[in-house]
Amino acid sequence: MAILQVFLFGNVRIVHAGWASEVKITRAVQALLAYLLLHRHRIHPREVLADLFWGDHPEERARRSLNTTLWRLRRALEPAGTGKGEYLSTTPTGEVGFNSQSDYWLDVALFEEKAAPIVRKTIQSMETNDAKELEDALRLYIGDLLEGFYDDWALRERERLRSLYLKSLAHLMRYYGYHGFYGDAVASGRQILDLDPLREEIHREVMRLHSESGNRAMAIRQYKTCRQILKTELGIPPMEETQRLFHQIRREEKVHPAQTAVRSTQIPGSFRETPSLEEASRKLHLAMRHFEKTGEQLQQALELLEQLEKSC
Repeated sequence: MAILQVFLFGNVRIVHAGWASEVKITRAVQALLAYLLLHRHRIHPREVLADLFWGDHPEERARRSLNTTLWRLRRALEPAGTGKGEYLSTTPTGEVGFNSQSDYWLDVALFEEKAAPIVRKTIQSMETNDAKELEDALRLYIGDLLEGFYDDWALRERERLRSLYLKSLAHLMRYYGYHGFYGDAVASGRQILDLDPLREEIHREVMRLHSESGNRAMAIRQYKTCRQILKTELGIPPMEETQRLFHQIRREEKVHPAQTAVRSTQIPGSFRETPSLEEASRKLHLAMRHFEKTGEQLQQALELLEQLEKSC
C-alpha cells in the first residue's frame, strides 16, 4: 500500500502512513493540493499559482498567502521522518510541483488509468476482464470531483471526469445489453439517470432493455418516468423516436434490439449516426439549462464567501 493516499472524489481526504489518523488540512491547502495533483506531471511558477488562487489580492499579499499554504501543505505531506521533497518538489528557480515519482495513491489517477482505455474499445472487442476493470474503476467515483469547490479549474476538471464516469457507465450498459445480461445493463442505465435524468437516449435504451428481457410493464413505466421528468424540468414532451418506441412496446411489437443499435453506430452515447434537428435542438436546450444551473451555484457560492468575509 502506498505511504500517501489522496482522495479527490467527493470530499478531499489525505491518509498518510506516518500519521495515526486522517490528515486534516484547511480548505486553501486542499485546493492547492488538488490542483498540483491534477496537474502532477508539470511544474508551476509561483506567480502563476499566486494569481490563480489569490488573484484578487495585492501581489505581495498573494505571494505571502501562497508561501504559507505551501508550508502547511508540506507539513501535511511530509511529516517528521519523511525526506523534504518526497512529495512536494521545488526547482532552483522556485517553481513548484507534486513529485509524481513518489510512493502515492490517487483515486482520480487510478480511475482514469482503468476507465479511459476500456471506453475506447468497441463493445464487441471487450472481454469479461474489461468489464470487471470498468466496474472497479466506477467504484472509485464516490462523488463528483472536489465537491464544494467552484473555481474555474475545478469546474472544468469536475465536468471532464464526470463525463468519463457517465461514458463508462454507458459503455458498461451497452456491453451487458449486447451479451444479454439485462439486469446488469438496466442497473448501469439507472445509475446514469440518477445523475443525469434528462438523458432521453438512456431512457430509450433502458426501455429497450426491459422490452428485450420480456418485462414490457417496466419498459412502459420507464417511458412514463421519462415523460414526467421532461415535462417537469423542461416543459416538453418526449422526442418522436421515444414515443415511437413506446407505442411499439405497448402494441407488443418487436423493438429494435439494443445490441443491434450498438453495432450500427460509431458515436458513443448515441444510437444514430446522424442526429436529427429535434435532437440537436434538445441538446442545445439542455446545455443552456445546465449553464443556468451552474450560474446559480456560482452565485450562491459568491454570496456565501461574502458572508464569510463580513463575519471575519
